[in-house]
Amino acid sequence: MDISSQKKISSLIASLADIGNASDAEHVMGQVLDPLLAEDGYTVEVPNGTRDNGIDFLARKKGSLNPTADAIGIEYKHYRSQVGSNVVRSLIGAAVVMGINRVMLVTNSRFSHSAHELIRHNAPLRVELMDIDALRSWVERIRVVPSMDVSEVTIIRRTMTHKLISLICRNPRALDEIEWREMEYVLTEVFNGLGFEATLTPGSKDGGKDIVLTCEIATKIHRYYVEVKHWRSGQRVGTGAVSEFLKVTVNEKIDGGLFLSTYGFSSSAVESLTELQRKTLRFGEESKVVSLCDSYVKAKSGIWSPDEQLSELLYEGTL
Repeated sequence: MDISSQKKISSLIASLADIGNASDAEHVMGQVLDPLLAEDGYTVEVPNGTRDNGIDFLARKKGSLNPTADAIGIEYKHYRSQVGSNVVRSLIGAAVVMGINRVMLVTNSRFSHSAHELIRHNAPLRVELMDIDALRSWVERIRVVPSMDVSEVTIIRRTMTHKLISLICRNPRALDEIEWREMEYVLTEVFNGLGFEATLTPGSKDGGKDIVLTCEIATKIHRYYVEVKHWRSGQRVGTGAVSEFLKVTVNEKIDGGLFLSTYGFSSSAVESLTELQRKTLRFGEESKVVSLCDSYVKAKSGIWSPDEQLSELLYEGTL
């Protein structure tokens, strides 16, 4: 996305503050979402040509073999007051009826505590809550960065990442302030520091995994995939995301996968797997992330050294 497009979207987002009519605001939101989702390969449409089914927009993945499963149902609420859990329940119900696995609730206002709690504990599908600040952050994440000294950027990022890792060890609540992409950078640095060769995949079109790990064990090269979900809304990972990651690890015939979710997993996501699948895929929550960071700090301090069994280090303390 070029700078002029970024400025146009930012201007549209800012204009929502001066729009009183909900229908006009919804039209503007469509102009905001269309280019943002296009960056991830989606096209935005109005479902069935009407807006009375509980979902205002439907984003479909281009070239998808399963257009419903890969779709995103989007509802926009132009409120002066907070958006409550009743709106979240209504959106979830509409998505279930339409067979959609992922929905996005967008508002010019704020979300109530009960709305966040509903998603964290009870949502049966992936639900994203986005206010104006979240939209602005979205624009910033996909902006085109002018050419610069990449080596210098790398040094600065590694320095900052090292400090974040130390901070997480001292106070795990620091995780609540870290953005999802930065969390992936943190874990990539952690795995490299522990003896793996860790490669961070692109922010979009990542092939179903966030970090690729390779290591040599008993003269044999082993490969593992790591999927990271750091949803600051507090949402737990459900069966859909787990099934997709399991499919990738099985189809690509790697040695194993580690699914890290800082806010945990729904009970059904883990319990639905067979014993054989559980051997292929392991799960780690916040405590696993903190443990990995702690091992990294110890290794960098020279008071601890990873042994040759890196696979054991990878899976230790997992579900």
